[in-house]
Amino acid sequence: MHIETISPGAFESALVHLDPEESFVSEAGAMYRASQNIDIDVTTKSKGKGGLMSGLKRMVAGESFFLSTYQVTDDQPGEVGLSATLPGQIRTLELDDSSIWFCTGGSFLGASPELSLKTKFQGFKGLFSRESLSFLRVSGAGLLVVSAFGKIREIEVEEEMTIDTGHVVAYEASLEYEITKAGSGWIHSFLAGEGFVLRFRGEGRVLVQSHNPRGFGTPLGLLLPKRKN
Repeated sequence: MHIETISPGAFESALVHLDPEESFVSEAGAMYRASQNIDIDVTTKSKGKGGLMSGLKRMVAGESFFLSTYQVTDDQPGEVGLSATLPGQIRTLELDDSSIWFCTGGSFLGASPELSLKTKFQGFKGLFSRESLSFLRVSGAGLLVVSAFGKIREIEVEEEMTIDTGHVVAYEASLEYEITKAGSGWIHSFLAGEGFVLRFRGEGRVLVQSHNPRGFGTPLGLLLPKRKN
């Protein structure tokens, strides 16, 4: 299996190349093309576990309730094209058994079936951050594909780093974080339009996106005509 990035730039997509008997898992609705020897199965389970509750937890984390599994049906190679809802870049991460990543809501695009997908409840502090109450925990050995709104940049945290909540795509489990105000005081933070940030501590990598989906969607929604009953 290998993953090819299509149309590098602002509108990237992923083309997953599968050998016979190989499979791949993605968020439901992410597929935009598939070769004729690919069988598609939609389920709520991840790695054979979870069922209904697993799907509900992913939905709370800002991901799709369902997962799509793509399986090659013959002795020929196959391919699946995946794209995210928002325009931007994608990144493929190669995990081993010693690495664990957390994906923020909506950033998970796909993964090898060997990877375990679970939700991590981040407490009621998630309510104050205006982000999802849960992160998607990805562990095991395999390939993880994440998507971003805009450009992805990888930041190596060595001691401490402050990142706006709406710009975090994924981070390594070796990092700890707290949700706090951006400025010196709550009033200054909100008047400046910053609000809450994630303050990471420790050593590890964070993937950030150049654009904030919430910051884009809020003014856009105000321009849309009111829905008629």
